[in-house]
Amino acid sequence: MPRLFARANSLNSREDAQCVACKWRAALCFGFGFGFVALTVATTAWGLGRQGARAAAKKAIDAFFGSSASSSSASKGASKSKPTLLGTFDDARLTESSGIAASRRTPGVFWTHNDSGDGPYLFAIDRRARTLARFEVPGATNVDWEDIAMGPGADGKPALYVGDIGDNNRNRADNAVYRVPEPPVEAGHFRREARTAPGDKFPYRYPDGAHDAETLLIHPRTGEIVLVTKEGDGHSGVYAFPQPLTPDRLVTLRKIGALTFTNHFLGGNGLYAQGERMATGGDIAPDGRRVVIRTYLWAYEWRIAPGQPLADALRARPRQTLLPLTKQGEGIGYRLDGKAWLTTSEGVHAPLWEIPAPQP
Repeated sequence: MPRLFARANSLNSREDAQCVACKWRAALCFGFGFGFVALTVATTAWGLGRQGARAAAKKAIDAFFGSSASSSSASKGASKSKPTLLGTFDDARLTESSGIAASRRTPGVFWTHNDSGDGPYLFAIDRRARTLARFEVPGATNVDWEDIAMGPGADGKPALYVGDIGDNNRNRADNAVYRVPEPPVEAGHFRREARTAPGDKFPYRYPDGAHDAETLLIHPRTGEIVLVTKEGDGHSGVYAFPQPLTPDRLVTLRKIGALTFTNHFLGGNGLYAQGERMATGGDIAPDGRRVVIRTYLWAYEWRIAPGQPLADALRARPRQTLLPLTKQGEGIGYRLDGKAWLTTSEGVHAPLWEIPAPQP
């Protein structure tokens, strides 16, 4: 177990080495991850027998303790990366962080939000996972906010896009994406309460029936809105909003592609096996040249050539990276320089991780 606590002790990148409470929170987060390893072993033993269980258990344990997280991957092109635990959320109001996006106006600031059950609030956090401000979005409703992204506003200035796109029961008729101008944030000031400027609402429906989705992608130059559905069988649909965007007009999305996420630890259709292949978040790099989509365990990254439509880029084979194990990891977003991802998880005092993105 020493590697577990060695990682917990690296909290806040050595900037807060004396924060004993934060270290214990980090240890608890790792406990959830280690619990997943145990469940992986038990579930696999039930479904695959002793030999299959041993192989999957070795993968899971190696992945969790970092000894061969990438080299043991079953996917060709899996990348080696060493994640850094930046901190744990200090704000108990952040109970279900479901998405993350890097601020364009204030470098070093990130935006996140809660899943369903909270009001229409956006949280501005710093690199140590401390809440700088909480902004209410006037006129918005948080039915099931699942992801957040940055993109151009109607005036070309930075805007926040929030996806009220979750639909666990696949029966919603009020899905929408909200767009609000990115508000200024004062670094070094904490727990400020404010409101964003009024924003726009873009309601939508799918052309082939209701879907659950947790991945919102916004092209940083064109403002194109793309959703990736969350499917237990790993077969996700990729849908785009018609352009140009018109606020408050119900539109039918256009299906532009499909993705398949597969298992490398578990087989079958159990809850944990499905989690390995469910798309739970994504982002497009600030320069528009890469796109990442995550599941509960993996990050998949594709390159986007200059002028290449996103649908075409997603037809290529992605590079795959194993993510830090967390209670319920859903959010992923590029750092402002595009050289790393930040990930979040649901749960009070959840960890904020930074993972180097694959380099050419």
